[in-house]
Amino acid sequence: RRSLATLGLAMAAEAVKVAVRVRPFNGREKEQNSRCIIRMKGPVTTIINPDDDVEKDFAFDYSYWSHDGFGTDDTGYNESVSGSSKFGAEYASQKVVYENLGAPMLQNALEGYNCTMFAYGQTGAGKSYSFVGYGVNKGILPIVSTEIFAKVRAEQSDNHVFQIGCSYMEIYGRELRDLLNPKGKEKLKIRNGKTVE
Repeated sequence: RRSLATLGLAMAAEAVKVAVRVRPFNGREKEQNSRCIIRMKGPVTTIINPDDDVEKDFAFDYSYWSHDGFGTDDTGYNESVSGSSKFGAEYASQKVVYENLGAPMLQNALEGYNCTMFAYGQTGAGKSYSFVGYGVNKGILPIVSTEIFAKVRAEQSDNHVFQIGCSYMEIYGRELRDLLNPKGKEKLKIRNGKTVE
């Protein structure tokens, strides 16, 4: 259960999309000979109760299998290796996650809509990897940032004015932090708005 991260995406044209991603076992899980209790097929994620093997299916917009079935290309980028997953699912690379979630969000942002993407899950579930990435396996944020500034450079003229804003927040233990603040430790106030009926 610890290895599931939930990525949420709010987009103007499609409302809300929900995706889940299962990561590879970490060192501790390997040492304990942990059993994978997740199975994915298309948008369906199946969780198997380890005590009684009862299965429960959950449907999401996207179920990303990133537990096994990957190799690396000559640049070190993780990519799917056909037929190598012992669980029968095809590996979902950072590129696949970006194409499904990041690219549509970027398109809506470029059309002038406010967009929000958030990740939810336990510590170590893989949220940061999906968002930021590691090494050549860039996550959604660096790819979106590169695409935004490439688009601005391509369309820059006296007739176009671009205003770009970005927030990168963490809510942990009922505390809100701005991750783009160099001090990083300053807690922000959480304000509850009135419910609109």
